[in-house]
Amino acid sequence: MARQKTSVQVFLEEQLNDPEVAESFNQGLDELRLAVKIAQLRKHRGLTQAQLAARLDTSTPVISRLENQGNCSIRTLKKVAEALDAVVQIDIVSKEDEDAEEMQLSSLG
Repeated sequence: MARQKTSVQVFLEEQLNDPEVAESFNQGLDELRLAVKIAQLRKHRGLTQAQLAARLDTSTPVISRLENQGNCSIRTLKKVAEALDAVVQIDIVSKEDEDAEEMQLSSLG
């Protein structure tokens, strides 16, 4: 039995039909995913924001901003990864490949 969509889901679908809105939304999602990964890895390593900041010779508010916004340069991201004993992986895929993957995921449920 299919679940009825909430008004928020309907609104989001309508808004995402606009290519500019969809692009902005997806960019924000990517930044949020990055922010969450930084915070999760820091916690997994048993570090506080202050301890990570000390490793990077920066301030705690900078780390907080990274973990809440995820918007940073590749250079900064590499420094954070090194301080967390991690590596940065960057990938570029064609829009067709990305669209095909999204279609596969949406058909799952």
